[in-house]
Amino acid sequence: MTTFSKYTNGAVKTLLMFFSVQMALFTTGTLSSCSDAPDAENYYTFKGQMMSQYLKSNSDFSNFAAIVEKAEIMDQLSAYGHFTCFAPTNAAVNKYLDSCGVTIADLTKDQCDTIARTHLFNVMYSTSDLSSSDNGILRSQNMMRRNVSVSHKLDQNGNMVFVLNGNASIIFEHQDDSVENGIVQPVDRMIVNSTKSLANFIKEDNSVSIYYEALKATGYEMVLDTMIMDKSYVAPDVEKYTYFTGAERKEEEREWAIAPKQKMYGYTAFLVPDAVLKEKYANYFNGAESDVKGLYDLACSIYDTMYPEDVNLPSHDFDHLTDPKNPLNRFMAYHLLDRNVQGYNYLTVRDDLGVDKEYANSVDWYTTMLTGTMVKLEHLIKEAWIGAGDELGSYYINRRYDKEKYFEQGAHVINPSKTIDAINGIYFYLSDIAKFDETTRDVVDNCRIRMDFSTIFPEIMTNNMRMNGDYRRYERQNIDDESIGFNYCFPNGYLKGVKVEGADAKFIYRRPRSKFYSLHGDECIANGVFDVTFEIPPFPFEGDWQVRLGFAAMTTAPRGSVQVFFDGKAAGLPINMELQIASPEIYGAGNFPKYSSIREDEELRASDYKILKNKGYYRGPFSCFHADDPTKVGERFADRADASASTVRKVLCTVNIKKSDFGKRHTLRIKNVSAQNTTNKEGMFDYLELVPKSVFAVTGDTTEDDL
Repeated sequence: MTTFSKYTNGAVKTLLMFFSVQMALFTTGTLSSCSDAPDAENYYTFKGQMMSQYLKSNSDFSNFAAIVEKAEIMDQLSAYGHFTCFAPTNAAVNKYLDSCGVTIADLTKDQCDTIARTHLFNVMYSTSDLSSSDNGILRSQNMMRRNVSVSHKLDQNGNMVFVLNGNASIIFEHQDDSVENGIVQPVDRMIVNSTKSLANFIKEDNSVSIYYEALKATGYEMVLDTMIMDKSYVAPDVEKYTYFTGAERKEEEREWAIAPKQKMYGYTAFLVPDAVLKEKYANYFNGAESDVKGLYDLACSIYDTMYPEDVNLPSHDFDHLTDPKNPLNRFMAYHLLDRNVQGYNYLTVRDDLGVDKEYANSVDWYTTMLTGTMVKLEHLIKEAWIGAGDELGSYYINRRYDKEKYFEQGAHVINPSKTIDAINGIYFYLSDIAKFDETTRDVVDNCRIRMDFSTIFPEIMTNNMRMNGDYRRYERQNIDDESIGFNYCFPNGYLKGVKVEGADAKFIYRRPRSKFYSLHGDECIANGVFDVTFEIPPFPFEGDWQVRLGFAAMTTAPRGSVQVFFDGKAAGLPINMELQIASPEIYGAGNFPKYSSIREDEELRASDYKILKNKGYYRGPFSCFHADDPTKVGERFADRADASASTVRKVLCTVNIKKSDFGKRHTLRIKNVSAQNTTNKEGMFDYLELVPKSVFAVTGDTTEDDL
């Protein structure tokens, strides 16, 4: 293997040298095969050429065509498919190679493969598609399984052009050039994916030097630098897992899922710039022996109150910063997530799918690397739900705004102007520190915490599975097309803290579809004679909590009856997932209300609420909806009242969390106990709710809000 030691451009040299690692992480075996014909819905003007012919016949791209030929993937671009090629011009290729001191003849086949696949996607991206991802990352990765960011600027003629990875601009005059099997988007620079770790990106950013020094002092810099891929994971030798799901019964309508091809580690860091720290907390840094000591003192002011029992431990002092009980260690850990959220536009669910902005902002909750804690990420999508100083369209961490009752702004999450293309994560700036203090615990966390199942397991986000594909495409048939997306079946050990047992048992993530009666259109299911145990996120404080499961009850589906266990002990009677809340077994003999909006009749709503609450049920959230057209509010979950597919929330158990339990990861075990315990039975896990007593124990005429 060529080492290219003669190169003087370190960044480019590293990229070319790193192809062996890239190929180890993302082999060509991970690529999906092409479908048999162009998509019937394709709206582009075909020119009768395949992408391969376009590249070979256009003299402006002869250099890139030569690289593709040398990589031996030109034949793939001759087949029908749904490709996008961000094709660099000859000038772009020459500039790149000149900076490396090489020619195309010097490149090996594997190096050409890396370069070519960095510019190729298995999905089609028109400029209108790029607009929806502007200021974030594209919804699908390139053929090297790396993210590519997109932003925009004005060219010299005043035209808005899109910029990939902060460097390569699509040439406006030739954008959206269509071929039979995809789109060609000419670019004026080579697209380069970095080979640096997240720690190296932070190290090179002089604006966050205090946080970097603190990461180094506490030992987290090493974590963000070394943990990239789980080399012990070996993908199962199974091409596809087939199963019945939803309303499907016919053999030819079986759905399928694939096993993950690799298991990556990922991280997200929230960093406060030096200038912000020294302005807002000047008294901690003025006169401090070092900036890290100033940050340590600031951390003590927060965590000595939260963990008073640890103040007199040896681990508390400035000489033990790597100890997990040290205040600065806790401070930094709370700024870190053990997942790669992928991009700014993925901090909450992509495109706010299924969130009715008339009633709520888009919210997600993530566990942090500080044991026993979570952070709340919120996307402000409606003016009615923002307070003074908030920025519409921005993201905030640990914010709570309930009109006149609460306004805790938290910290504004700011996307860095430079492209963060680390191989194991991403970071963002904060307008203020993130802290697990009394206000966070007692105000921000003292609410109904709703978590989509795709966010409970960090691996789903880190490995780019959450919200993968095009949620507007409803196809249940088994089309091997990455633009539609994939369902994933997880072998035991892939998801941390998850154990799957039972005959032909599977635990599956189903990719999003906007028509689904699922929060954000995606869901997890257990299939077969399943017995699934998993860890749930931590309870933020002591007291009584309800644990609720959101799912769609369907009589036409192979749903089963399940027994729930909390920390190994049976919790209540079995739950029949076929029963809608409108059924006599749940609602009783009365007529179940069928009105267009549950909020139109408050008296009827209160009566309806009490009947269901006494049975341990709640309607689905009023702020969530499903729709054929995801851009328009369709049927809200709380309004479901027919017998075909009720969206419900079921109380699994009510538990008392003691102070001694804080930080403990509790488990839920959900076992198929159907009378006909066949391998065709299914349990659906859409979202989980942790609900404190302050929310669920309302009395008298007061009812819990149905948002």
